Amino acid sequence: MRILHYSLGLPPYRTGGLTKYSYDLMLEQTNQGDQVYLLFPGEIKMIDNEPKIRYYSRHKNINVYEIINPLSVPLMKGTKDLDMFMKKSNKEVFVKFLQNTKIEIVHIHTIMGLFVEFLEACKELNLKIVYTTHDYFGLCTKVSFIDYNGKLCERRELDKCRICNAHGSSTKVIKILQSPLYRFAKNKGIITFFNRKLSLIKSHEKNTEIDDTNNIYKLNDEKYKRLIEYYNSIFSLVDWFLFNSSVAREIYKSYIECNGEVVTITHSDIKDNRKKRNYSGKKLKLTYLGPCKEYKGFYLLEDVMKELEKELYSDIELNVYGDEKRSWNEVKNININGKYEYKDLKYIFDNTDILLVPSIWNETFGFVTLEALSYGIPVIVTNKVGSKDLLGKSATSKGIIVSPLRDELKDTIINVFKDRNILRNMNNNILKDEFTWSIESHCLRIKNIYENIIGDKI
Repeated sequence: MRILHYSLGLPPYRTGGLTKYSYDLMLEQTNQGDQVYLLFPGEIKMIDNEPKIRYYSRHKNINVYEIINPLSVPLMKGTKDLDMFMKKSNKEVFVKFLQNTKIEIVHIHTIMGLFVEFLEACKELNLKIVYTTHDYFGLCTKVSFIDYNGKLCERRELDKCRICNAHGSSTKVIKILQSPLYRFAKNKGIITFFNRKLSLIKSHEKNTEIDDTNNIYKLNDEKYKRLIEYYNSIFSLVDWFLFNSSVAREIYKSYIECNGEVVTITHSDIKDNRKKRNYSGKKLKLTYLGPCKEYKGFYLLEDVMKELEKELYSDIELNVYGDEKRSWNEVKNININGKYEYKDLKYIFDNTDILLVPSIWNETFGFVTLEALSYGIPVIVTNKVGSKDLLGKSATSKGIIVSPLRDELKDTIINVFKDRNILRNMNNNILKDEFTWSIESHCLRIKNIYENIIGDKI
């Protein structure tokens, strides 16, 4: 099958769960005999701003193409210049590309940088489109429904959108981030100069912003409405949504009409490393994997650890991996251990009793839950985390689901500390469960979905 993926690009230029999943899926599809193509949003030129598609490279049997002059890619920074996100394109550019490559199905992983005309070209050629919901871009212009104060937006409100996006990335910054030179530097690991330059630009822009909130409200209401309509028109052309989780499905269905199914994602580093764990130690070893950010629930977790310290639970310790290594003087029972790689997971989980995933945002999935389970480690997640779907029902549960509330999380940790049989039972449930998370089996399932969609069976 000739499969076209649209994503943000290849690692190491692009990182994160979206890139990890789409990249590993493409590689496995090539291993299974498919002809795989990748299209990604590339540079925005200073002159000659007509969109076009250019061959980029052949990467490990993946045929990679770049959209020159795509729509802007704001990542999680917001969309200040709304016109940059609704520009028109010549549909024939995409029609010719799809015809020349003889694509049979299109798999989209984000709509950042993507013209509606691309999807219209697919429809003109009777190509089916599937969409994996890695983020909420198109529903929320900042991707995550986390507002300018770091709080969760329960509903989309234009007044809040205006304030969020007034502090978004400028066109100048976005053009640098999408430039070939920046991409080259990041791929080579020599990005320091660019980061200094970007910091100077952002600092200058911040100093020249007008702080008066009333001026923010002069941003055009009609443009925001048109932007939402633009994204809705893109979503309306998708044939089948592959929701990463029940959480993602619920959020998407609350904003748009979308047919699809929940398909749990995985990646190539997920292997069956499960083993029986020993919970006879005096200490309870908690682990958190991720950045020390509010939306990830780290500050909630920090508050919990402070309370545990006050209540003299000195034998409960938290090890944090995923942010810069530093001392954490505020709370003695928190250790910030620095960033980690997949090769470090064995050591990390050999020194873990239970993983904590305390997100306060509606996380579409969360690979860290799957990674922990693949090592036989139970998990405490909030009900905002999509990967809670992996934990099962209470009698055979592989983890504990809590609300993102300090006292509930604290009490749950104390219960586990006092009764290690809770951990033993969850570890046993993990070991008894069938291991179905290999990238090979996942790829076969995705192929089956493609075939059913092409054959109009779903």
